[in-house]
Amino acid sequence: MNYRVSDKTLALLPSGFNNTEAIEKNDNYVVNKPTFRVIEDSCEYFGVNYKSRLEGAIKFVNSKYKTPIIIQEANGIIFFPITSPTRNNTTWISFNNIDSYYPCKNKRNTIVVFKNDFKMYLDISFYSFNQQYLKAAKLYSKIYDLNYKK
Repeated sequence: MNYRVSDKTLALLPSGFNNTEAIEKNDNYVVNKPTFRVIEDSCEYFGVNYKSRLEGAIKFVNSKYKTPIIIQEANGIIFFPITSPTRNNTTWISFNNIDSYYPCKNKRNTIVVFKNDFKMYLDISFYSFNQQYLKAAKLYSKIYDLNYKK
């Protein structure tokens, strides 16, 4: 399947060996490639390769570790990884579709609530998830400033 991230995509989850489950607002798809490759292909589909997107994002957020990525500037579509982005089995989350998030009781895990009320349990500490979310928010803010406050 030739899947590309869109504004309907909530998350990309590793599924089996080198497969991805794309969770969308109203549907789910299994894609026969790892999550990182789906991100790379989506960047290229919208006109800029992953490496260029990464370099730009690093400058905006001043962080080289688990940097969020702009998939499409026009719609402000931003995704962030919850582990090292180049690992084939990392989960990618849509910044734009998050409504809220909160820690599980043990604070070692996080529950994300998306704008369509879908809840996802993630194996990442609340602190780490919050750091990732804040980096994505900073990136979104920079893009908004560049594109809309001229």
